[in-house]
Amino acid sequence: MTKAKSTSICILLTFLMAAFAGNILAGEKMTIVGVVTEDGLIVDQKGVIYEIGENDKFEAVTENTDVKVEVKGTVQEDDGGSKIIMIDSFKVLE
Repeated sequence: MTKAKSTSICILLTFLMAAFAGNILAGEKMTIVGVVTEDGLIVDQKGVIYEIGENDKFEAVTENTDVKVEVKGTVQEDDGGSKIIMIDSFKVLE
């Protein structure tokens, strides 16, 4: 294999790995309905627990302890498998 071909393959593989990793890290836009806990979590109707990511919506949402809310945002999983939602918008349902 020539050096140019080998270099091209390495660049292609690097690009593919970066593209794949970007999709994993990008998170998924979701709408979640659940109850805000005093620990700064949201527990949805199926019992799935979401940590609330700290951004400009964090305090406003966590002020609604024991209240049902609908939140829209991006959900990611950390290395331990915990789900974290960075909230873009929310509304109180109760």
